[in-house]
Amino acid sequence: MSFALTLPVAEASLFTFGCLLIHALRRHADIVTGALACLLVLVTLLRAVAGTPEPVLRAQALALENGEAMQFLN
Repeated sequence: MSFALTLPVAEASLFTFGCLLIHALRRHADIVTGALACLLVLVTLLRAVAGTPEPVLRAQALALENGEAMQFLN
């Protein structure tokens, strides 16, 4: 399998696992669905941070160190 297919296959397998989990725990499907939704939000945020270009992250870190970002919070 090529590297380009790794992410889609992983996403499909996680989706299938989530469906399997909801089906296996039918009596608690609402709780499982909520937990899976929270996990989805967490993974989405992690992917967004991981996909942020390095120069942007360095500029933000430098702004925080210099106190330049704090002016927007006041």
